[in-house]
Amino acid sequence: MPLLTLSGTQLAFPDTSVGVTSAAQNITLSNTGTAAATVQSVNVSGSFHSDTSLCLGTLAANEKCTLAVQFTPDQSGTLTGGITFATSTGSLIVTASGKGISQTLTISTAATSLREGESTQLTAQLNGTSTTQLVTWRTDSGSVTTDGVYTAGSNIAASTTAHITVSLIATPSVTATLALPIGRALPILTGSTPSQIDAGATTTLTITGTHLSNLSQLTINGKSQTFTKISDTQISVQAAMQAWDSGTLAIKGSMSGSDGGSTGTLQLSVKGLPVSYDAAVRFLQQAAYGATPAAVQQVQQMGMSSWIDQQLKNPAYDYTSIAGLSYGQYYRNTQSLQYSLRQRVSSALSHVYVASGSSACVSTDCGPYWEALLENDAFGNAHTLLKDVAVNPLMGSYLDNANNAAYNGIVPNQNFAREFMQLMTIGTVQLNQDGTAVLDANGQPVPTYTQSNIADMANALSGWKYARAGELLPQVQVPMTMAEGWHNQSAKNILPGITLPAGQKGEVDLDAVVDTLFNHPNYGPFLSRRLIQHLVTSNPSPAYITRVAAVFADDGNGVRGNLGAVVKAILLDKEARKGDDAAQADPATGHFMDPALYLANVMNSVQGVYTDDQVRKVDAAMGQPLYSPSSVFSYYSPDHMLPNGTYAPEAQLLTSANGVTKLGLIYSIFTNKQPGFQVDWRTSPFSNCTSTDDFLSRVNHILYHGQMPDSVRTTLTNYIAANTGSSINSMLPDLMFMAVSSAAYQTIQ
Repeated sequence: MPLLTLSGTQLAFPDTSVGVTSAAQNITLSNTGTAAATVQSVNVSGSFHSDTSLCLGTLAANEKCTLAVQFTPDQSGTLTGGITFATSTGSLIVTASGKGISQTLTISTAATSLREGESTQLTAQLNGTSTTQLVTWRTDSGSVTTDGVYTAGSNIAASTTAHITVSLIATPSVTATLALPIGRALPILTGSTPSQIDAGATTTLTITGTHLSNLSQLTINGKSQTFTKISDTQISVQAAMQAWDSGTLAIKGSMSGSDGGSTGTLQLSVKGLPVSYDAAVRFLQQAAYGATPAAVQQVQQMGMSSWIDQQLKNPAYDYTSIAGLSYGQYYRNTQSLQYSLRQRVSSALSHVYVASGSSACVSTDCGPYWEALLENDAFGNAHTLLKDVAVNPLMGSYLDNANNAAYNGIVPNQNFAREFMQLMTIGTVQLNQDGTAVLDANGQPVPTYTQSNIADMANALSGWKYARAGELLPQVQVPMTMAEGWHNQSAKNILPGITLPAGQKGEVDLDAVVDTLFNHPNYGPFLSRRLIQHLVTSNPSPAYITRVAAVFADDGNGVRGNLGAVVKAILLDKEARKGDDAAQADPATGHFMDPALYLANVMNSVQGVYTDDQVRKVDAAMGQPLYSPSSVFSYYSPDHMLPNGTYAPEAQLLTSANGVTKLGLIYSIFTNKQPGFQVDWRTSPFSNCTSTDDFLSRVNHILYHGQMPDSVRTTLTNYIAANTGSSINSMLPDLMFMAVSSAAYQTIQ
């Protein structure tokens, strides 16, 4: 009889991922009987499968067949099934069970988005772990390699999304898809031709880079620029540089849209000049009458030292000409590049060597002749200046030394003798070379001279008279002559220890006086301090005075009293130039502008013009009528102090009344309501500003040499913001009035 048996009646499969086929487990059907049996059918049910043909048919005695059963779950959870053998001896059943586990395929990458042409590595993960199963990659945009390296497409017109799909080769139904945003490539700026540009010029730049077709905006130093796209790797742009731009130029691009962004910054160098714009403006406030574009350019290109050298060579303006005798010519010359420094120094000298109008010759008639004397001697030798001052008929008239007789017991007028020493050369006390007073054993200043010396000095200077009889004006240019019969012939003790012998002629005595005062140790520091006060700072340090006085004593070529060398030393001294660097600026230095200097600076800053001689009505109203100082101390004393003890000569004129009048006149000038003045705002350096920042930048550099106070910036900004319906051009009279009204602008620092 046949006897059929199974190797087991149950198969238990390990947990298997859905769609994955497990390892096989064997079922053996054995015929242990003595006769053959027939296997009519084999049925495998559930998620289990096998090659059932292996056991079909006759199974002889003592033979067996084996089925390899596998488990391929089609869903998650516990699954059951079986294998049923239908035989000639009856049915045999094997039960099978196993658990299906869900398969989750995902794609991992470090990139959350890409730009065209960029790549990223993709990783397929099955149930959260990198799978070793073979996978297939595909995408609808760009390309992906068999090992999962995805590269975005190039030259896309707009941002898009790439869909990348991965599937198990063994189970194609197990897939995952990644949606990866793809943006346009950011433009990159790599270089420029030229790589260096000039300040104050407009330069065509050819900029190279990549993906420049995607460029939407280009800025230079933060300001948007119009540019031309040449190709995907090249653009061109006009770089318009302000004269005060320096250092480096920052060029930056950006791309608009949802995928937009910024390029890196391309740095170009700005070609440096010997002098920065701001330093040139500050220098011109000291050496001239404020800055104009042409003057700044001249100083920048030449350098301060060479500029001074050229100014020293320039001839003086002829104030004795018909044009020079016009009152307004002085102010018109403050706008001249040729006469700038000479006139500025002459102005300083006019506060030391003071001559004003008198009944003999009103100042408006005779003032230009005094201006001519000072300008002609401004860069010459101080010895010549003293001699010219002493014999000038204007000075003779003003300080009563013309027709000043001293004979037969007549006592000559002492005005000129006193002021020649006190205010023009050596002062009242002996000085150290740093300008400080020499002290005696009791700590008291040592006097330079006595009243007796003044009397003898007057005798030494007696006997000078007008060259011709009659009015002064017709002979104002002719030096006085000596009337020996009017000259005191006695010995004269003009200074302690210095006595002129009796019987000398008047001209000999005058030369001896000039020589004595010129060579007096006081004269160098005395005059140096006065000039420094007017040009640079009201409170020069003793060291500053010492350095300049040393140049007065010896210009380097053994010459004493070289005024050109002294002026150059004053303007180039480290104390004068320290403030050129804003980081080194000292607010305690500098000096106030007197009204005439302020008026000239303001007119230069806006490029206004003097149309006729009615400027007299303006400077007189401000307290400083040209050629008409109020006393021998000029318009103000060099030793006037503020309550805190610092010297501030010009502050003597800064009264409330003068201040209100001055500002009212400036506003009238700016609104073209002041006769004799004209401001064409269309041609001013502040016209056609492109923005508030552009306007503020111009004010900062042209007026404030880069050191405009925050308070002024805020005032101007707020005014513009409050008048949004008006253009900056239309507001220029008001804006510039506010800019020049500040105390900071009215102080040269």
